[in-house]
Amino acid sequence: MNPFYFGDSARPLFGVYHPAPPADPGRGVVLCYPVGGEYLRAHRAFRQLTNLLVRAGLHVLRFDYSGTGDSAGDPVTASLEAWAEDVGTAIGELRDSAGLEHVSLAGLRLGGLLALQAARKRGDVEHVVMWDPLPRGAEYMESLERVPVGGRLEDGGPSPFPAGTVGSGGFPFTPRIQEEIRELDLTAQEAPGRIPVDLLSSRDEPRLGEVARRWSEAGAPVHYRHIPSEGDWAKGDRFGSALIPQAIIQGVVQRLVEGGAR
Repeated sequence: MNPFYFGDSARPLFGVYHPAPPADPGRGVVLCYPVGGEYLRAHRAFRQLTNLLVRAGLHVLRFDYSGTGDSAGDPVTASLEAWAEDVGTAIGELRDSAGLEHVSLAGLRLGGLLALQAARKRGDVEHVVMWDPLPRGAEYMESLERVPVGGRLEDGGPSPFPAGTVGSGGFPFTPRIQEEIRELDLTAQEAPGRIPVDLLSSRDEPRLGEVARRWSEAGAPVHYRHIPSEGDWAKGDRFGSALIPQAIIQGVVQRLVEGGAR
């Protein structure tokens, strides 16, 4: 496990590179986190996912988007476009670190949509796994427990965030980020060309099945699978426990190891 900073020196990203055993074939995966409180609840699940992937012979890079976690950047100026560019930077870093020509992407919740957005713009992504992706961003924003943190604070002091910013799980959602997320609609997106995509859901989500059907009819190699698993990424329990849904983690590993093969 190698923690390090990479990318633009003016806005370095924090990542952790987990190399595969030397005897294993050269394949790699960039893991794309969710945001807000879901980022915190997903941390242990991503650690377990990483360990299983490395044991299966894959190089893994997990990282924080700019303005989040331990990466540099101002959350006030964060945007989905910048985060998708960060995914692209992480792809290049993993390719250089592991000596790979192509990599796969796996993203949870909003991270799944960012992974797909980055993959659409590149020719070096061989497979995308979207784990519990958001069907519609507007529904996600409505599900968040949030408190105002922009403008002026309750004590009358100024806030470092613009008016309209809300906090959720210790993460600031500026008006810009809120609007960008609300505009996301996976159910209306066009098929992603020839990139194999797996849509994996811990709960039965007919809309994802419909997305897979529509994209498949357009000629895209897309597959939807419901893998029943406990837990709800949008909500923490009263003990603050992290979610480690074993069944769907195993499903993500299986699809990444198989490499999108049907």
